[in-house]
Amino acid sequence: MSQGKKIAPPPSLFVPAVGLYDHIPKNHFYEQLNRVLDLSFVRELMRPLYAEKLGRPSLDPVVFFKCLLVGFFENITHDTELEYRIADSLTFRKFLGYSLEERTPDESTLRKTRQRMPEELFRAVFDRVLDMCQGQGLVKWRAVGVDSTPVEANASMDSLRHRELGCTYEEYMLALKRQESPGASVSEAKQADRERPGKASNADWVSPTDSEARVAQHPDKHTHLSYKVDTSVDLETGVIVSVGAEAADVSDQSDFLGKVDEVVLRGEERGFSAPVIVADKGHHSGENLAALEERGVVGVVSSPRNGRGAVGYRQGDFKHDEETDTLECPAGQTLVRVEKFHRTHRRYQAKGDVCRVCPHFGVCTRSKEGRGVSISLHDGAIRRNRERCYSEGGRALLGIRRQRGEGPFGYFKQFGGMRRMSGRGLSFVWKKALMAGAGWNLLILLKNLALQGPSAALSAVFGTVMAALWLLQVLTEASQGPLLALRNPIALPHNRQSRACQNPHLSGGC
Repeated sequence: MSQGKKIAPPPSLFVPAVGLYDHIPKNHFYEQLNRVLDLSFVRELMRPLYAEKLGRPSLDPVVFFKCLLVGFFENITHDTELEYRIADSLTFRKFLGYSLEERTPDESTLRKTRQRMPEELFRAVFDRVLDMCQGQGLVKWRAVGVDSTPVEANASMDSLRHRELGCTYEEYMLALKRQESPGASVSEAKQADRERPGKASNADWVSPTDSEARVAQHPDKHTHLSYKVDTSVDLETGVIVSVGAEAADVSDQSDFLGKVDEVVLRGEERGFSAPVIVADKGHHSGENLAALEERGVVGVVSSPRNGRGAVGYRQGDFKHDEETDTLECPAGQTLVRVEKFHRTHRRYQAKGDVCRVCPHFGVCTRSKEGRGVSISLHDGAIRRNRERCYSEGGRALLGIRRQRGEGPFGYFKQFGGMRRMSGRGLSFVWKKALMAGAGWNLLILLKNLALQGPSAALSAVFGTVMAALWLLQVLTEASQGPLLALRNPIALPHNRQSRACQNPHLSGGC
């Protein structure tokens, strides 16, 4: 075979349209997506936002949402890059319905349309995709995992300004150091600031670049202006049933009940009963657990292991006498209730002169005032939740939550263009999160459709058997309370191959 040489063709006046897209396989991802995704309903929802005939026609809302999905699937963060990729690709032109001579949407059109479009329309697109997943049997709503992750905002830490003084952070710490040493340098001020507690507090500092962003520490210990994206995932299928965003300084404990109420309400609208709520220890508090029981919701919230590895006695080693409302320590001494107002705990205190002569002094406590024990006012709910967490079914659910509940976050940041926000404001993050949730669910939906084949009948039988076993076990163990009814509700994947199948990419398969 001789070596070939490509010669540049002469410019042509016409480009034949016949066979222009023949190189695109029929089973290509965007070909499959175009066959199953119908977003024409958004035109009717947006019709009241536009004039009937006045002005030039706007960007088609269906094309707009498809462009955002392309940005998610192609890991594109900025609209300028998205504009180029859409204009440069025949595949995307066919997916969006543009011919070669038509001009695709530019960056300013995408950005301004996103800014002016209300969040309710993004929620409607997410709900439509969730309806499609429910139609394919991918929404079970029996166990839902709740979690959140910080996402970097489009603002630098150097942009922080003091809320009252208006100075930069470097000017502030230099002024603090020079109160002690008038001739201190910037490097000396930075060294002293490293040990100062409460620095960069959101109560004192704000970024003029993005006033809604908050200073937060990420899991890898780096600090940045951030937002918080949360998801509620159907642990049986991996489908996201609810997604949202909050300021980064809103703790998981404070907004946990709001997430639970949203999951329960959305489930009731779709004909499901309240699911088992599974969460990590960041959502754990006595108030939250008691509120779950008041709502009639079974919660499996990872219980913090306080005092693990401690040499002395822990709270569980003290016996409570309900008649006298006192505690008895392992040495037989009595701890009486301290008559102080404690909003969340009951405080019991031993006498200092008794503890100082106790042979366990120095191990149980080193305080000369005696050993004190604080017990939550919701201690019963905490103990019942701990029993659920350590049960066989609870451990299985917590293991599935770590895999499927946290899976979307890794994909969003690594492959979904959400490692750092390109826009500013909480509204932008909300819209970005909703489109990411819709894109994740579409990946799972298309993978499920691709796997349907000769084994589809066997999978349907297996699902029916699992549902029957779940119902039988709940009915037989209902008399023992909701704790044992959690045992093995979902088939837990253990091997490496099944974990790889959780990746929603269609190309690799299982």
